[in-house]
Amino acid sequence: MPEKMTLWDRLVYAVIAGVFGALLGWLGWFLYGLGHSMNYSGPGMDPVLRHWLVGSVSAFAALGFVLGSTAADLVGDALSAILHFEVNDNQPQRMTAFFALIFLAIVIATIWFTAP
Repeated sequence: MPEKMTLWDRLVYAVIAGVFGALLGWLGWFLYGLGHSMNYSGPGMDPVLRHWLVGSVSAFAALGFVLGSTAADLVGDALSAILHFEVNDNQPQRMTAFFALIFLAIVIATIWFTAP
């Protein structure tokens, strides 16, 4: 049986989820509102930061108030969804030998030129 949360606990979870909702709102504004996404190939959806923040803070604060600590899972899932969309994770990610050699050469050159 789940523990009963006091009003204070609910408010604390709402504030915490709202803060992380603000971070996700800022990320959404930067990637999709301003059009800086690697996979979204169109103009910015809504360049007004306030719209993104009010929506995401309100949604996540409400979820934090209702669900308590489970809201952290939803924040993590939302961030994971954004990251998977940005790296185009729906296609199999495979590094060919050519790109592996280029990456290895860059790492070796970086170490070579930055080592004292």
